[in-house]
Amino acid sequence: MSESVLSGYVLVAPQESTFTYLVDRGGAVVHTWKSDFNAGLTATLTEDGHLFRAGKVANDHYIHGSGGVIEEYDWDGNLVWQYFYNDAEEFQHHDFTVLPNGNVLFIAAEIITADEALALGRDPAKLRDGYLVADKLVEVKPDGLTGGEVVWEWRAIDHIVQDVNPGSATYGNVAAHPELVDFNYEGRPSFPDGWTHMNSVDFDEDTGQVLVSVRNYNEIWIIDHTTTTAEAAGHTGGDWGHGGDLLYRWGNPEAYRAGTRADRELNGQHDAKWIDDGLPGAGNILVFDNGAERLGGKYSRVLELAVPTAGDGIYYLSADGTYGPAEASWSYTAQTPTTYYSARMSGAQRLPDGNTLTTVGDAGTLVEVTPEGDTAWVYDADRTVLEGAAPGSETSVFYASWYPEDYAGLAGKALIPQDATLGMLTRYATNTLETTLGTSKALMAGSPALLASPLA
Repeated sequence: MSESVLSGYVLVAPQESTFTYLVDRGGAVVHTWKSDFNAGLTATLTEDGHLFRAGKVANDHYIHGSGGVIEEYDWDGNLVWQYFYNDAEEFQHHDFTVLPNGNVLFIAAEIITADEALALGRDPAKLRDGYLVADKLVEVKPDGLTGGEVVWEWRAIDHIVQDVNPGSATYGNVAAHPELVDFNYEGRPSFPDGWTHMNSVDFDEDTGQVLVSVRNYNEIWIIDHTTTTAEAAGHTGGDWGHGGDLLYRWGNPEAYRAGTRADRELNGQHDAKWIDDGLPGAGNILVFDNGAERLGGKYSRVLELAVPTAGDGIYYLSADGTYGPAEASWSYTAQTPTTYYSARMSGAQRLPDGNTLTTVGDAGTLVEVTPEGDTAWVYDADRTVLEGAAPGSETSVFYASWYPEDYAGLAGKALIPQDATLGMLTRYATNTLETTLGTSKALMAGSPALLASPLA
């Protein structure tokens, strides 16, 4: 292991697996949890040693992201809580976060009928499937083994503006309302009726604000969570005074008529998260910019954003009518950019030493990079040994998370390397990703026997 790599453990939930794995930095599995569901998509380890994990449940109305059930397991794999949010009208998907009060805040889709969408000002030419899939945020308080009380909701459909239907209450000047969502903007026409397509959610306890990634708008948004549900549906109230309207947005000024396609910074991004207190860059935002629709070619990068504020939690428009920053305070792109690419999923996490652990989701490859952009650690999460899958197949990972050795949720736990390893470890101290990612994937695809143990 490179001296530039911290010890600790990494939590990995392969997309097409019912297992969740805790892996040490040597590449060995030290603990597993088993569900009846494939990953759907997020997994997180809480400070009491419990695993919260979303499961994949079929839903005919939502095909662009997995979910439907959130489960909680204790350290020994006993099911503590199982909450389904999956019917013909509503569907949990992609990401969730466990709040400090123990509640779970998750992303959900809701069906908006054609009549409702048209009455709200949706352009008929952009309503193709007879309904619209809109996103919302739901906070649920667990109750017993399978119960949950919904204690807060925020709906994107409550915060729209449009200039197509003057007879609708949502009609207005889109450019004059950056706090609202242009109901007819299409950043990804190939996913028309998915509308917003949120794929990550994070919570800041200091401000009571929520950060979401909105893939189809190629933006990240910040929303006030100190509101009541009634206030969240309106434009006033909450600690920040704006109800459920957007407090901040970044990545694509074209989405609020303040720029053009050439001004877009984010392209199908995932995993927008605030950097935790005590870490290098604390308070900044990390986001994995996938780049599937990038004008300059398909390659991914990681961006760190130092968001300009007029005091904690107060955001403002720049003189040109856009939200800053004008550029990232730090970014990672491979030396040969196209060697680091995932069209979907993926994530990034800042570590205490300043390194950044990234997940190249489609490949199921974890790549840790230094502040200077050198590659410190590469790990391919492959299921071959444990579940018999063909090398390189079905190994996609939404995002992986690192935990230190002294993490409260690991205190007193037996962390013993098991006979089988989940994947393959390749260690590099300063090589470029062009070498590390290409080499490790070639070894995995061509030499199945190598998966039986980490590489030296």
